[in-house]
Amino acid sequence: MKKDKKFSFYPISLGCFKNQVDLEFLLGKISNEGHRITYDLDNADFVLLNTCSFIDESRMETERIAKNISRNKRVIMLGCYVQMFQDSCFNLFPNIDLFFGTESGQFYKEILNSLDDNRKILILNKNKKIFYCNERFNLNRFHTYIKISEGCLRKCSFCRIPQIRGKLRSRRLTSILDEVKILSEKGFTEFELIAEDTSLYGIDLYKKRKMMKLMELLDKNFFDKKFRLLYVYPEKNNILELAKLIKDLKTFIKYIDVPFQHVSKNVLRSMKREYMDVFEISEKIKSFGLILRSSFIIGYPFETKKDFDLLKDFIKKGYVDKLGLFIYSDENPKIKDLLSYKTKMERYNDIIKINRKIAYEKMKMKIGKYHKAIFYHSDKKFSYGRLMEDAPEIDDILVSLNSDIEKFKLIDVLVKDVRNFKYLC
Repeated sequence: MKKDKKFSFYPISLGCFKNQVDLEFLLGKISNEGHRITYDLDNADFVLLNTCSFIDESRMETERIAKNISRNKRVIMLGCYVQMFQDSCFNLFPNIDLFFGTESGQFYKEILNSLDDNRKILILNKNKKIFYCNERFNLNRFHTYIKISEGCLRKCSFCRIPQIRGKLRSRRLTSILDEVKILSEKGFTEFELIAEDTSLYGIDLYKKRKMMKLMELLDKNFFDKKFRLLYVYPEKNNILELAKLIKDLKTFIKYIDVPFQHVSKNVLRSMKREYMDVFEISEKIKSFGLILRSSFIIGYPFETKKDFDLLKDFIKKGYVDKLGLFIYSDENPKIKDLLSYKTKMERYNDIIKINRKIAYEKMKMKIGKYHKAIFYHSDKKFSYGRLMEDAPEIDDILVSLNSDIEKFKLIDVLVKDVRNFKYLC
């Protein structure tokens, strides 16, 4: 590529927030070289498509979007899908020439040097160390995501992430603190701490867990900011220590994301996850006054009716404030997918129906009370945002009849009604 030639890039990030951070690191490197990030697809020179390959549904979404956009635009395909399917991508996407694996910011020079070529290029991530940079181009305002580690040491039978992202690679405490400082100076107020498993942070680098130490340092150094802890593996002693620390630290939002995946000992054993008494752990977390978000897999091959009834009973008890559900996707060739799609959907819909009633009743409890809130955008009729206690992009929506509310500023709102999982104020 000629050094004086500049291009415009349209970013698309699929999948998890870790993917978004990866793309932001790449965008930062690209924009630092004088290229332009645009949100006008029609006039973009290239589309940077950061892909997901977590389950069947995400792979199908990746394939659909990649094929559709590459008919008319030059696409650079990045991320987990490329890392998983490698050189098969050339046949799957004949209109795309450039493929780069996960943590693509480290390949920014190779990407920029390939823009004028007609060569087909594939570069994969060797997963030897975690990539991050200070030139990050943030796609959000007010809140952002801090990736504290990459990869995973767990061997859950339903998950391919360790194959795609590699083993655990933690960032140094100082580098995380430096990034939060830089982003704070740019005006960010809320930080979501993310990793494949935040509970293991530091165990590779420091030979012991450092999540609590990181939380204490963030609380000490950024007393006017807010932090939220996501994706904590539910080992009993560790999860309760972290939950109590969230309760005690002023800067941490009283919220924790714990992906239990199931409650049945039979299913958890088959998943190769440590068995824990989900009822007991949840009761303790709730006793600390925390909002509990959790995700569960419905229709795992060895999930009997008895196992499923146990899960239903857990949901009925209302421990979970924010629920994520996945229908089992066959990710392990050594496990035969035993349940029919019909059975999976019936069970999925059963849980959705139960949770809808519980969630609605919990939301109604906020009516008539003031809550901290943040608004992001407006149209001619409404302003849209969320309560501060809710995680961005995954929890409930806040709608106001006032379309002129100041955006990206923490304010107090009075909740007046609840409709279709939306707060009205």
